[in-house]
Amino acid sequence: MDEQTQVNVRNWLKRAQENLRAAEIELKNNLYGQTISAAYYAMFYAATAALASLGIERAKHSGVASAFGEHFVRSGKISGEFGRMLHQTMEDREAADYDEVPAVDDLLAQRTLDSARRFVDAVTQHLTSQGLKPE
Repeated sequence: MDEQTQVNVRNWLKRAQENLRAAEIELKNNLYGQTISAAYYAMFYAATAALASLGIERAKHSGVASAFGEHFVRSGKISGEFGRMLHQTMEDREAADYDEVPAVDDLLAQRTLDSARRFVDAVTQHLTSQGLKPE
């Protein structure tokens, strides 16, 4: 990865970490829909960081999820479990954000936050193994 790519990837990972912290705060305040939304965005930004490491950009959420699956899951760089997590959390976020009465509770919010932590960690570890340097 060249230096500009490293900067871009680190910036996306920072956003992922910020959203993890936001999800933790939302969960502590019993804001379960917001927890799910912030946790999803943590995953989305981590997936965007992974794609940026390859010089790939996508404009839509579905495009990020699809490209992440193609370039990281199908290629065996990241476990398929994480591709499924990303898709499930995207669906849960859409329901939490747009359903008139979203079916969210503390268990779903906690599970989603746990998944997001694992996802961001797995992506960060992979990118580090590929030469991403800390700031």
